[in-house]
Order: sequence, then structure tokens, then C-alpha cells
Amino acid sequence: MKYSTHQIFLHWLSAVIIIWATVSGFYVAMFQPSPETKQWVSFFNVSLTTVFIPFFIARIGYAFAHGKPEDTTLTARQEKMAHLGHLALYANICVVLITGVLMMDKNINVFNLFFIPHPLEDVQLLAFFKRVHVFFCLSLSLLVTGHVLAIVKHRLAGHNVLKRMLT
Repeated sequence: MKYSTHQIFLHWLSAVIIIWATVSGFYVAMFQPSPETKQWVSFFNVSLTTVFIPFFIARIGYAFAHGKPEDTTLTARQEKMAHLGHLALYANICVVLITGVLMMDKNINVFNLFFIPHPLEDVQLLAFFKRVHVFFCLSLSLLVTGHVLAIVKHRLAGHNVLKRMLT
């Protein structure tokens, strides 16, 4: 068994969007870009991640419906760690996407094509969801880093686990 074409496409789409949103979000938060840059990154990231939500739901659906190919190069312990790591990634991404919507204090503008009403008005709830969002963005960055480092570790050990996501 191998990953389906849909699983591979959705994996790489997720990777590109998550890495872009993480790096650009940290850039805006940690440095002081011009107000125009900050506004553009915010607009683009909100639009991009809003459009990403149904693709991520499809990715979760494919993951549970199709499973993953068997890997005879991993020990049972490594297989369990990989499984738990992926579950942590999926759960974390879900929290980031949900809190990203719930923290919005204005309508969600999706590439100036349509608007989604913001769901909450309560200032304290908005602040709470923003704090949760920031925390889970930080933890997502650590999980993604761990994911990439695990791939590198296995590659250095002579196991090309990434190959399954490339073919």
C-alpha cells in the first residue's frame, strides 16, 4: 500500500501553507515590519488559512479512511511515536484553525471575494482565543520542527521515509 495521490497533494499543500503562515506570522510578531507589510501578511494569512480549512478537513478524512503505508524500516516504538506525533500535529492544527476564526474581531475577508461574519463579540473571549491561538501556533512550530528533524534522523540512518510522500 502507498499514500494516495490525494493524500500526497494534501500533505504538501498543508506543509506549504502551515510553514508560510508560521514563518510570516512570527516575522510580523517578532520584528517590526512596515504597517503595510504587517497588514498585507495579516490579510493574506487570514484569507489563505480560511480557504485551507476545507482542505485540511479533507486531509483528516483521507488519513482516517486510507491510513498509511506499512513501513518495515521502523521499530514498533518508532511507529507508535510517529503515530502519536501525527495525531499531535493534526490536533494542534485543528486548534490553530478554530481559534484563528474565533479570535477574529471583524468579519473574515477572504481575498476580497467574500466575507464570513466573525462569530464572537465578547472582548474577553476574543482575547482568550487569541492567547490560545498564539500558544498553539508556538507549539505547532515545535511539532513541525520535530517532524522535519525526525525525517532527517531517519534519512541519516538510511531510511528514506520521505519517499512515501513523494511518489
